[in-house]
Amino acid sequence: MDFYHTTDMDGTSELNPDANRLRELIAELDGPNVDDAPHPDISLVHNASGWSLTLYPSGIVTFENLDEPDCLPRHLVNVSRREALKLWLELSKGEIDLIHSRPWMRDTP
Repeated sequence: MDFYHTTDMDGTSELNPDANRLRELIAELDGPNVDDAPHPDISLVHNASGWSLTLYPSGIVTFENLDEPDCLPRHLVNVSRREALKLWLELSKGEIDLIHSRPWMRDTP
C-alpha cells in the first residue's frame, strides 16, 4: 500500500483518506468560507516519492517534489474538480509517470 497524506485549508493532515474523503476535501474549495480559511489551498503528498499536488480554488494545480529542493513546481490551470480528483487518486497510488505525462507548465525562477 502506498502511503499518502492530505492537508486541508485549516492545516489539518489526514493519512490515507479514501476516495470519498478526497472528494469531500476537494469540495471544500467551493465552500462558503473558502476566503476565510487559514490556507488558500489543499494538498496531497505521496510520502515515499515526495511528490505533491496542491489544489487552489481558482482551478490551478501545482505539482512538485518536496524532497528535491531544486525541483521547480509545475502547474496546470483551469483544472476541473473532477480532474483534480483524478490527479489525486493517481498520486495516492504512486502513478507518478502518469501524472508527469500531462502538459505541465514550468514556473521560471
